[in-house]
Amino acid sequence: MKKYTLSRIFYILIITSHVYIVSCGYMPMSYYANKALGDKVYVQLQINLENTEESVRIKDAVNEAIISRFHSRVSNKDEADSILKVNIQNIQDSVIGTNAQGFATFYRVYVYIIFEFEYKGKRFSFSNPGYYDYAASLNNPITTYNNRSNAIIEAARQNLDKFISQIGYSVSF
Repeated sequence: MKKYTLSRIFYILIITSHVYIVSCGYMPMSYYANKALGDKVYVQLQINLENTEESVRIKDAVNEAIISRFHSRVSNKDEADSILKVNIQNIQDSVIGTNAQGFATFYRVYVYIIFEFEYKGKRFSFSNPGYYDYAASLNNPITTYNNRSNAIIEAARQNLDKFISQIGYSVSF
């Protein structure tokens, strides 16, 4: 008898909380970001010449975020509601760990990206730093290269998360 009563109370609590959230007008930041960028977005990339391969992978991550997080479409420049300029300013590595012989074993990569777009005649520009740690392999430089490349993409995803919050906050007021 108690199990039936507890499950019923739990069910009522879930329904009540859902109704409360829906009725209070809660909207996630991605809703406001989508509103600012529109349904069709063109991504213009300023490539970092020192890291061309990672720059292209960052653009792919931005395109993926536009589709999955903004719920918009990536389109041609002619058809776009807005143009999102992605400028990869700088990618830096710094040593954060060494072994007993003094060789670097862990690095931190910093990725600095500037996002620019227009919304209702206003120009917005956000500069975000992101970082991610990766391990260096003293035996295999290809492993180190792959770890660094993946760390750059993860740092760029941090930048994207910050950008989504910034754009949603800026255009909601």
